[in-house]
Amino acid sequence: MAVADNESALCIQQLVAYACERGLIQTEDLTWCYNALLDMLSYEGPAPVKPWEKIDLASFNLDQTLAELARLAVAHGLAENTQSGEDSFAMRVMGLLLPKPSEVAHHFNELYVAEGPRAATDWFYTLCCDAGYVRRSAIARNITWTTPTTWGDLEITINLSKPEKDPREIAAAKTAQNTSGEKYPACQLCLDNEGYSGRGASSGAGAHPARQNLRIIPIELNQHRWGFQYSPYAYFNEHCIAMNSDHIPMHIDHEALVNLFDFVDRFPHYFIGSNADLPIVGGSILSHDHYQGGRYEFPMMRAEVAEEFELKQFPEVAGAILKWPLSVLRLSSTSREETLKAAEFIITAWRSYTDESVSVYAETDGEPHNTVTPVVRKLESGSYEVFLALRCNVTSEKHPLGIFHPHAEYHHIKKENIGLIEVMGLAVLPPRLVPELNKVQSVMEQCLANGKKANAVYGQLTTDSTTISHADWARQIYAKLLEQGDGSSKDAASKKDISSLSSEQLKKYIYDEVGIVFSHVLEDAGVFKWNEEGRAAQHRFLESL
Repeated sequence: MAVADNESALCIQQLVAYACERGLIQTEDLTWCYNALLDMLSYEGPAPVKPWEKIDLASFNLDQTLAELARLAVAHGLAENTQSGEDSFAMRVMGLLLPKPSEVAHHFNELYVAEGPRAATDWFYTLCCDAGYVRRSAIARNITWTTPTTWGDLEITINLSKPEKDPREIAAAKTAQNTSGEKYPACQLCLDNEGYSGRGASSGAGAHPARQNLRIIPIELNQHRWGFQYSPYAYFNEHCIAMNSDHIPMHIDHEALVNLFDFVDRFPHYFIGSNADLPIVGGSILSHDHYQGGRYEFPMMRAEVAEEFELKQFPEVAGAILKWPLSVLRLSSTSREETLKAAEFIITAWRSYTDESVSVYAETDGEPHNTVTPVVRKLESGSYEVFLALRCNVTSEKHPLGIFHPHAEYHHIKKENIGLIEVMGLAVLPPRLVPELNKVQSVMEQCLANGKKANAVYGQLTTDSTTISHADWARQIYAKLLEQGDGSSKDAASKKDISSLSSEQLKKYIYDEVGIVFSHVLEDAGVFKWNEEGRAAQHRFLESL
């Protein structure tokens, strides 16, 4: 075993001092943790470089420090020389500097009883951030903006937080020998992930992220054990996940509704929602029963009420059709029992509802098509609100991916399923869009500078394989921009001097047009459209109740 140089030893010492300052460990743990990290890096010394009280953390950066220790581990042959290998070592280091799961749960429950649910979640969220589990610096790389639309302001995120696949890992995955038998953990949502060291791409069971710094709070929903954690790559404030202790598929039924209501009773400052339980309209993980929530108000929750309705069977519950691109019904009441029953009543009715005039089919050839994306929150007044987005996963020859799924003309921006987060008005878009939109902007700038028409934009973009999918859309938005410049737009007040348009202004224009595409994607997912035919169809469904 070697002795670390002073720079490496100081790096270790700073990390341990940081853990103590943030309350992850106690002062009595400093020496033990320092020695444990020396051992983890196969060092036999030296003694701490400075007295502990003189360690300066003013410029300390957790991510940079962990990256430096991971590089040392790779150099010593202690970690795989890949992005996931370095990440796994960094998570192992932080796992060592965290309280045990039992200690975390004990302190959480103590705070919950003594100071209330908000104090408990505040402490736990801070712990997860300080532990590097919630990747704050990675999340900060996301590109976010808001676009005004017919439906109010929609929120857009280009997701740059999740790391791209390492070419070495892709190569390793190709040569990996598949192993038979059950994987452990069965998926990334299983409670078995707590403390798991992860697997590299060369594993026959497939790659799996390291989770040594994951801590899960045991909670009870509907008299069953669940886990509560935060999302490492959050899309909104305090983005949390509740996971069933059993690895069972998603399901939307009475039990699920009770779970959601139990959750908001336990954490009234958080909303909670579930992805739908059918392919196409569900999320990316249907195999493990789970919900997502957080301390956030989504655009859908702020949507105007288009129309109110009553449910005669549930006079205490107020019903409303929201002015929202998807078909969303909102139920409100101070009575938990009545609100839950009303929600279950509508879900049951929707499951069996068919209206061929608007391509809604309860089932075909025994395959069910109708379900909902439910969201529940509890207001400060004590009232419950349930949002039920009606979903249908029927397909057709024209729309093989789904009639109520993003249509082909919008796939250049969003092709993936419209899950819970998108339903509520937050687009999560792929990182490929950044370089692609940069190229679109560059071509539009050139054409504007040279006085070219929209077909010139189309022609240039079709010569590049990475932008050909955007060509038709770019031609349309460029023509729209020219109309605004020459005053031929329907809205004369929108006339702009596009000759002096700055690069930043053009970028904002393009990004806002991306937001408009997202609004159309949500409209595609709505089963009852906002035209005369769709309004009549929605009224027929409500009358059937």
